[in-house]
Amino acid sequence: MIKYIDLGISAEEYKNEISPRLKEIFLTGSFISDSIVENFENNFSSYCGAKYSIALNSGTDALIFALNSLDIGHGDEVITVSNSFIATANAIVHVGATPIFVDIDDNLLIDHTKIEAAITKRTKAIMPVQLMGMVSNMSEINKIAKKYNLYIIEDAAQSVGSKFKERKTGILADISCFSLHPLKNLSGITDGGIITTNNKQVVDYIKQIRNHGLFNRDEQSMIGRVSRLNSINAVILDYRLTKLDGIIEERRKAADIYSSLLSNVEKVSLITVPVNIFHTYHTYVIKVNDRSKLQTYLQNKGIETKIHYPIPIHEQKPFKSNKCDLENTKKLSNKILTLPIANITQTEITYVCNAIAQFYKEN
Repeated sequence: MIKYIDLGISAEEYKNEISPRLKEIFLTGSFISDSIVENFENNFSSYCGAKYSIALNSGTDALIFALNSLDIGHGDEVITVSNSFIATANAIVHVGATPIFVDIDDNLLIDHTKIEAAITKRTKAIMPVQLMGMVSNMSEINKIAKKYNLYIIEDAAQSVGSKFKERKTGILADISCFSLHPLKNLSGITDGGIITTNNKQVVDYIKQIRNHGLFNRDEQSMIGRVSRLNSINAVILDYRLTKLDGIIEERRKAADIYSSLLSNVEKVSLITVPVNIFHTYHTYVIKVNDRSKLQTYLQNKGIETKIHYPIPIHEQKPFKSNKCDLENTKKLSNKILTLPIANITQTEITYVCNAIAQFYKEN
């Protein structure tokens, strides 16, 4: 069976790399340690090239706090896409604002040519979603944001290490929000999130709101909540950050093999990666005909696949009142299929591609 992903680690890695890093935490009881988390934050900032990082307990909180820090709330609108995990739109609604969905291009990213038409006097921000490990056309999005005096909040949950014109996600917007979920390229052992920004006011605000609104041990300046990254997760993430470029390189090699073998398969379309984008392949997505039949066929061949995402957000029950015409979003939601790419061998990739080719020969 070729699993979509296996979250287990080797006994050798646990014994030699992870366990020694956890020992001191368990012996000292430093399960919630500012210094351990700050060390990870500093290293993450350096990796992205940002001035500041703030670690949180989820990527969703990262989006919510980013919106809060820019005073985006009731009566405001945030332009984003419907082709994303529901957390993107949920975060906007949680602060009282309204998500305004625009259509996507054939690479499943926000179509920057559709943004201006969606701007109103209530628009406060644009939230591009850097899906799959790809990056939106940030040059054009920044031009629009500057023209209309809008913030950009980057939903980079899936795109740590990705680049646009040699600049990494994390420094392409006013605030960038990452997920550290176990499925991500930089993977923790529980939910986790982190924000990067060059804005010190944003940093000071989020550091308080993530800890009950306290500005010291006993004094509170605002209504906050608890959204701290714990020490165990921080230590493991800090270790995995040192391995991240290697993980990305392996995924890029796997993607190259997939693309080479699938490029001439009839009824399969590939994502086109522009030359100025460094794709990190959190997921490897293809566009296919007869997806349901293909997915069943592959499952019967021992190949597990996923769909990211089968139901666009604007068609989910809480958002159906948002009237919007998203032709490409709807069309592609019926075609996209995600193939296994994590820790996969060339032999396994060849098997997957041969199975896809054989399906279309038979159908």
